Amino acid sequence: MFLSRLVLCSLVASTALPLAAQTTPDASPAQTQPSAAVPTMDLHALLIAALNTNLEIKAKRIDPQIGEYRVSGAWGAFDPSWVAGYSYITSERAQNYSNSSMTEAVAGGRYASIYEEDINRTQTGLVGKLPTGTQYELLTGTDRADNTTIRRPGTNVFGVQMTPNPLYTPEYTSNTTLTITQPLLKDFGFKANLAEVRLQKAATQIARHELETTVQRVLRDVTVAALEMAFGQENIRVKQEAVAVAEALVRDNQRRFDEGRMAPIDVTQAQARLAEAREELLLSQNFLAGRRNTLREITRDNFDDSSADFLVEPGIVAAQPFGADRDRALVVLFERNPAYLAAVATTKSENIRVAYAQNQRYPRVDLKASIGYMGMDNGFFDAYRDYDNRDQPNLSVGIVVNVPIGDRTGKARLAEARGRKAQSLFNLKRTEITLLSAFDNALREITNSEQRNLLVADTVRLARNAVEVETKRLASGMTTSYNVAQAQRDFSSARSRELAALVDLNKAIIQYHFVVGTLPDHLRIDLAAN
Repeated sequence: MFLSRLVLCSLVASTALPLAAQTTPDASPAQTQPSAAVPTMDLHALLIAALNTNLEIKAKRIDPQIGEYRVSGAWGAFDPSWVAGYSYITSERAQNYSNSSMTEAVAGGRYASIYEEDINRTQTGLVGKLPTGTQYELLTGTDRADNTTIRRPGTNVFGVQMTPNPLYTPEYTSNTTLTITQPLLKDFGFKANLAEVRLQKAATQIARHELETTVQRVLRDVTVAALEMAFGQENIRVKQEAVAVAEALVRDNQRRFDEGRMAPIDVTQAQARLAEAREELLLSQNFLAGRRNTLREITRDNFDDSSADFLVEPGIVAAQPFGADRDRALVVLFERNPAYLAAVATTKSENIRVAYAQNQRYPRVDLKASIGYMGMDNGFFDAYRDYDNRDQPNLSVGIVVNVPIGDRTGKARLAEARGRKAQSLFNLKRTEITLLSAFDNALREITNSEQRNLLVADTVRLARNAVEVETKRLASGMTTSYNVAQAQRDFSSARSRELAALVDLNKAIIQYHFVVGTLPDHLRIDLAAN
């Protein structure tokens, strides 16, 4: 039975009902008949159910997955892109002739006064960016040109060839070029270009810490609800016993009244105590139903108030020794508490923002270089084969400088980043203070609960003795039923307080491990496996 497992005291009367035979919350307050067997769940099963079905945990588990997608997306900025294009260009312009003979030749139709050109241009290649900030373009393309020069070779008025006959009609020009742009200040190096990747990794790590915080909080809430439900189950039994004792007092007083040995007021007082005991039983049943609903809410992904009732293993409430090295526990707290680790990760991520904003304040100085080949022929592939006729590639090298005047955007973003960092430091400090306060409260609550358990044990013992004494005095006519009823009420209340004190001790220990961040270890739950 529940109280037989308690180390501090053993208060189960010989007439106590078994836990499995207690009344259910829907039973009549006066009912003390055994009910049908109710399924019993142990704490570990409830915790696993919460990890697998709790909707808050399910939703929170998506955050790290989203973070991983964002990290992958940030790395995607360095994926190369394939580009391809086609364009058609047509143009015409006046020819630049100045002497009269050329004018006559133009007039005679031997020269065109307007230069016309049609170009069909195709281009394809790869473009991309490296984590160092280096931008590259490897492009190749071909122009198919048809112009006035190709169509009409020129002769002067004397019939002399002014321009040679074209070699290629139409004219294919190929061009393959590798262009490199390397930032030297702004956007230079891994630190600047991987800032988004690092930020998303930090956000993912924060999401994992927040998930662990949620998981530990749900584990704590499940354990607390189970402890309170165990208290409710045993408290119902205590109140049932109080009802049974009150009923016996009513019967005894009625018998004495019928024998003429007791006044009617004694019967009335006993009946009042019975009504009060039944009310207490009703309240305890309602308390148990509420805690059962709390467990249903936390450990299931749907709520059905018509589902079968269940009980929890009473053995989850027990007097347990507690000893902790305060200094060592504080070290563990700042190493394990996920809320603190999330605050630290947030502060570090703001350092990344500040460093990136500082880099963006630099002027843009880019080194640009290109190398390539050009070819010409009367066919698409022949134009590329013409590369073999080149003695050296085309080369170009240069510097491009871009200095923003005023740079209000850069200044504002740097100020914003520094402001966010200051906020994160304040939030980190606030988290530290909150955790230290919670840690101190948890230790104090454990100490207080341990002392309460010792004190309430004496209270129960004295209250039980008082009931026995008052009952004997009533049988001898030396006291009243009111005093007996009062003693019974005090004894029932003392037993409930004893149960509550032990539950509070267990809850305080759970809260301590939650604050330190070691609750899964304490509950023997492997989060990695769930």
